[in-house]
Amino acid sequence: MSDDTYDDSAPNRSGASRSGRPLSLSTLRRATRWETLAVLAVLLVCVLAFA
Repeated sequence: MSDDTYDDSAPNRSGASRSGRPLSLSTLRRATRWETLAVLAVLLVCVLAFA
């Protein structure tokens, strides 16, 4: 049996964008900021739902 969910021959793309270029620091900061805001929004919705 083969597992098609993981391919050992696929290159490791961590730290690279789809175009193959490494992500810039400003892009990472922007993504982190939006991710933080999204998490806070979800927490706020949960608090209001259970209050």
